[in-house]
Amino acid sequence: MCMPIPRKLLSAGQVLALSVCVLLMTSLASTLFAAPRDPGFPRLSDNTAASRKLEVRRQIKGHVQAMFALPARNEVIVVADGYLWRFSADGRLLDSLKEPGWMHRNGISFGDDSFVDWVHTGARVQKPYAPQVDGNALDAKQLDSVLAAARVVAFGRDKESAWAWLWDGDKAWKMDISRHRERVDTYCTPRSSTDDELSWRDTCLEGLGLPAPLMVEVRPGSFEGGYGGAPVRVEVVDFDRRRYHLEGGVRGYVAETVVGGVLKSLAPDLPGGLPERYWFGDAHTRLRLGDEVLQFKVFVARQKGDYEFLHAVDWWDPSSVMPGASPWLRVHMRGYMEFAGEEELWEHYRDDFGLYAVRPRRSPHDVPAPAQSLPAWEPAFEGPETKRDAVTGTVVLENGAEAHRWLRARPARMRISAPEVAVDADSPPLVGPPTAMRVEWGSPWDGDEHTVVEVKLDPATTRAAFARLPRGDGPARLLLRTPDLFGEADDMQLLLRLGDTDVALEPASIEYLRRPPFRPWHARDGEAAPPTRVAQMEQTAQRLLAGENDLLPRFQAQAEALARDTGMVARATPFITQGYALLLSGLNSSGRGDASMALVRHYLEEVHPRTAGQSDDPSVAYNTSVIVSQTLAVAVHRPQDADVGNAVMNTLLGPGFDPDEHPNSTLLYNLACYHSLQGDKAQMLRHVAAAVRLGKPAAQFRRDRDFERYWNDPDFEAALSVL
Repeated sequence: MCMPIPRKLLSAGQVLALSVCVLLMTSLASTLFAAPRDPGFPRLSDNTAASRKLEVRRQIKGHVQAMFALPARNEVIVVADGYLWRFSADGRLLDSLKEPGWMHRNGISFGDDSFVDWVHTGARVQKPYAPQVDGNALDAKQLDSVLAAARVVAFGRDKESAWAWLWDGDKAWKMDISRHRERVDTYCTPRSSTDDELSWRDTCLEGLGLPAPLMVEVRPGSFEGGYGGAPVRVEVVDFDRRRYHLEGGVRGYVAETVVGGVLKSLAPDLPGGLPERYWFGDAHTRLRLGDEVLQFKVFVARQKGDYEFLHAVDWWDPSSVMPGASPWLRVHMRGYMEFAGEEELWEHYRDDFGLYAVRPRRSPHDVPAPAQSLPAWEPAFEGPETKRDAVTGTVVLENGAEAHRWLRARPARMRISAPEVAVDADSPPLVGPPTAMRVEWGSPWDGDEHTVVEVKLDPATTRAAFARLPRGDGPARLLLRTPDLFGEADDMQLLLRLGDTDVALEPASIEYLRRPPFRPWHARDGEAAPPTRVAQMEQTAQRLLAGENDLLPRFQAQAEALARDTGMVARATPFITQGYALLLSGLNSSGRGDASMALVRHYLEEVHPRTAGQSDDPSVAYNTSVIVSQTLAVAVHRPQDADVGNAVMNTLLGPGFDPDEHPNSTLLYNLACYHSLQGDKAQMLRHVAAAVRLGKPAAQFRRDRDFERYWNDPDFEAALSVL
């Protein structure tokens, strides 16, 4: 225990000892102040603050970067931790999407070869541009008139050229405006939080006046109100002290106090003051909105009787540009944790971080009576780490309602300065049996990892599974268990979990809607590298030949991915063509003509245009001849696939094909069949003779009904007797 100090001048050492003593006592006392629970003022993160008509509900946990209003859609777009979040005007989560690159402040990602307009349309895909337009023949006035007619315009330029991106609500296209390059400014609009937080592009054309933007930034303002004529909306009626804070920590505070005190005694006019010190705790806060009063506790600082909301709580009000929209409040770190002692504060207020909607209360009558008989539940995901992405999805309930949910938060980023929080959605549990879920992981802009799975459930079976759960606190979890992010759908499992009880949902249909073509590898400790992409494609082909017909789309996706890889296609072309040749032979021999023809159509449309001329390996020519031969063997007897036969003739053979110089007797035989059924006698005879010279038995032609009309033709017999 510290002893009283005599009333005489203290030495510097005594001052230091006394300061340490006082500070230690204050620190000890701070631990004695527990935050009392007051049901009238719940913590914000409890999500129970409500009045007669309003409620405060957290929608996003963690750090939120920016907010935008979409008046045309009556929606709000929030940006948080690399994701775009779509909310209704009354603050209910509708959808979320991994942020695409090359975002502009107009809400559209204009890339080099494609664009993403999800913000304005909800479309979760990259779309190709319409054909480019030449605007260099337009003078300044004409150009401005054309650009002003578009709903969204953005600009770009390099050392020699300039262009505009235009979007009309349905499509986007580029316009070459190199003639007007000097008017293009790629850094011209008013600066905002998008510069510091998002680094989105801001572009304009000098002198061009554009209509009101479709997406308007909502900037944070004072939570308390009272600035710029705004009404004061916040009142603090009590304060629970939880921690005494010294800016710079105890050691820094003592040192600055002693040194600063000595300096101030020697030079009283020296500017500056003692280090900051204040209490942190829970402010019992009343938020007044019209006739409604919402009560809750929020963790803030108190110094000299004032509550430091400014650095901890923001107010976002999109109603300024979108009348009737609900307001929002954001709880955030007061800085970047650069001061000593703030690590201890972090544990007290980290749970409240996030974005809260102050929205109309939802009536319990909105929930159908049958649904209320089931326990509340929430969807969840169990499986390997998804690297840097969340697992999200859409749930369809029996009554037709849909709900967007985060099944698992993305992993927290590596800490650089301030502590990191894994950003997550904070949605309420669901009620009522689900009939379907659409779950996805991996970024939509990463074709190597983006995965979409569809789950279909029978409501009656689901109700029975819910009935087998024990009674317990907390919502049940509808868990999609995935042992391998890139494995087979048959290995996935759907179950209900409450406490320690799991109930499998059988039967539940689980299938891929979108699957990465190849298994990627991230060099994790102890993990063996997967087979090469070519080897994975060959494995798929062998499994398909073994009878797994559902793998046809996977083989096609793998072959197309290799063909689209400009750095790989030359080396892969022999293996790609070999895979198609082997599959067509095997599918045809086992009577799977539908699969065979689907394979050829895909090859002609998506693969051959990218592999043609890429390799001079002699195996490519042979494989191509097999593809043509196997296609004709089936197509000539299927009127519905006659176009496929004609396509391989025109595309893979061409008019310069010479049967006398070709070594594949099976191809020549099938070409003879094709020409026979087409009624082209001259071509049929040439190919018959060439096939016989290569060893095809004449008896095979005499019993094949494709040649029946020529069986008694002396020219046909002459062709069969060329040897």
